[in-house]
Parts: sequence; C-alpha cells; structure tokens
Amino acid sequence: MPTKFFKYIFLLLFLMPFLVFSQKETPKKKEGYGTRMEKFRVKKKDFKKNRYLTVGGSFNFLTYFGDLAPATNFLSTEFSQIKPGVSAFIQYRYGPRMSLKAELLYGRLTGDDFTSADPNDPEAISRYVRNLSFRNDILDFSVMSQFYIFKNYLDFRQRKFFNIYLNGGISIFYHNPKGKVPDFKISGERYPNSGEWVVLRPLGTEGQFSEFYDNKPYSKIQFSIPFGGGFNFRLTDRLDFSFEINYRILLTDYIDDVSGKYVDLGALGSDVAKSMSDRSREEYAVMTGKERDYELILSHTKPITYISKYDGNRYTVFQGYGQESSGAIRGGSSNDTYIVTSFKISYVLNKSKPREN
Repeated sequence: MPTKFFKYIFLLLFLMPFLVFSQKETPKKKEGYGTRMEKFRVKKKDFKKNRYLTVGGSFNFLTYFGDLAPATNFLSTEFSQIKPGVSAFIQYRYGPRMSLKAELLYGRLTGDDFTSADPNDPEAISRYVRNLSFRNDILDFSVMSQFYIFKNYLDFRQRKFFNIYLNGGISIFYHNPKGKVPDFKISGERYPNSGEWVVLRPLGTEGQFSEFYDNKPYSKIQFSIPFGGGFNFRLTDRLDFSFEINYRILLTDYIDDVSGKYVDLGALGSDVAKSMSDRSREEYAVMTGKERDYELILSHTKPITYISKYDGNRYTVFQGYGQESSGAIRGGSSNDTYIVTSFKISYVLNKSKPREN
C-alpha cells in the first residue's frame, strides 16, 4: 500500500527550492567597503581560507524494494517493513556550494510476501502463494558529493540558516540475507531449530551450489549508487540539523536472496535448502506466524507431485512453485533498491577566526 507520509516528504523536499529560492538572504548589517572587498577576495581565492570540516551522526529508516516488495506505486511499502539504522559521517565543505561526505551506515532491510502481497489482487496473488521472506543487516560505506542551492563565500559562521542540497556518489556494502527456519521439513519431520534465523547464501536456494545448475553464488560485498537530497537548518554557529532522503540503486538482485527461477528440489543439498527454496505450502506466514488463506491459494493453483530427475525422490509442490519448469518463476530480473531516510546532526570542527571589520 502507498505510504502517504513518504509521498508528502518527497513532495516537500523537491518543491522546497521553488518555494524558497527567490527569498532574500538573511538580513545582515549594512555592508561597508571592507565587507565587499572581503567577499571579492574570497571569490578570487576560491573559498580556500573558509573551508571547514564537520562530523556528525544520524538516525535512519531503511525501506526495501525488490522481489518481495515491488514498488508498484510511488514509494509503496508497508510500515512494518521500514527498519531503523544509524550512521556516522565526516564532511568537508570545500566550496561555496560544494562538500564531500564519507559515511558509514548500519541498518536492517526486511521483506515478506505475506505482508506486502494483497491476496485479492490478481497481480499479487502469486507472491502471496510464494510466501518468501528475509532480513538482511547492511554495513554500508559511501562517498557522496553534495551541491547546495544557496552558496556561502564566507566562513562557517556565515552559512545560511536554511539550505537545500542534492547529493550523489558511490557506496560499497556488506550484506548477508537470512531466513527463518520453518516448523517442518518437506518430509514432515519437525526441525529441531524451527524459528531460528539462518544464513541463506550457503544454502543455494536457486541452485547456486548444485552440481546440476550453472548458477553462480552472489557476493556478500556489493556496490550501489546512492543519490537524493535534503535540507538543513543551522541550529548554532557550529551545529546543524538535516533531513535527507537517498535512494540506493543496487548492482545486485540478491539483497533478498531471490532473483531467478525455482529449481528441482532434488538438486539441493539439504533439507533446509529445500525448505527455504520453496515455502509456498506452509500453513503459516513466516514473519508474522499468521494463518494463510489456503482456500484462496487453492483457487489460484493446485498441488502436483513430481519425481526428481536428480535424486529420484518424490516431491509435492504447488504448480508453478518448487519445480524446474519454464513457468516456475521465483523472482524478477531487475535489481533491488532501498531508500535511506535520515535525521542528521552535525558539528563544525574548525577553529573560529577573528571576524574582519
């Protein structure tokens, strides 16, 4: 469902320049000859003597979009899948409009078919039946350039009370998606560690470690392209508060461990891998534990049984799920994304210089 809160925030963020760009600068004392000459000298020296360094931290909200939560509407998501994070950063203001920021972020992404897929929507019922879920703790290091709408040629004490900025850059991050072990194995035997979170990558849920498939395992180290913008307020001579939203365009489709097609369950190496590959026949939702609407599921698909050509065992699955066939699509082909919404506090480190008269 659409999240109206984020819609309004984005609308405010991108309309703000048009609303305030025409405003005059903060009223100051009448400039004399010395002040005008100072500004001229600063321009000639290209801001070098007024560059400054800030450090800060932020509280963030991370919102995942991918195979388990497609962005079918503008910023569509579920509030239950918005997770917190924190970050620390250092920023160098090297020009009247420009700064460079390095930031280390830690946060969690989650996705759940049961939560995000409306079973009454014909376009979403297949995801409801699929019943996949994940959580992924992200450690992200980014370097971004920041461009300010309102310039400041003077030192940090003369920076604008309010400013708007756009930013973009590159990031490298570590991720390791996990899934929750179900109550029962495919054979019907109970798992001794049911409810435990296990790492999904080593299981090869789409045949990555199977000798029968040529699917390569994904890397836990990935790159992304962050871009976005925000606005900041000067609280004191040294303190700023900022609100910022950044998209992360990922160069992987496996942030959720879901991307390609189902494989023959007999090609997978363990009971856990088979359970994590196809969860469509489970009676309860993975994350919430709520009972699923089996009557509705059976109106969409039906159980079938096949004998694996790889291990010779018999498997019962829903048609289109948990089997090797052209129509058994487990995930999409486009890369995943996520959004970082941040509330930041920063502090200027530079020593104050005597004000010129």
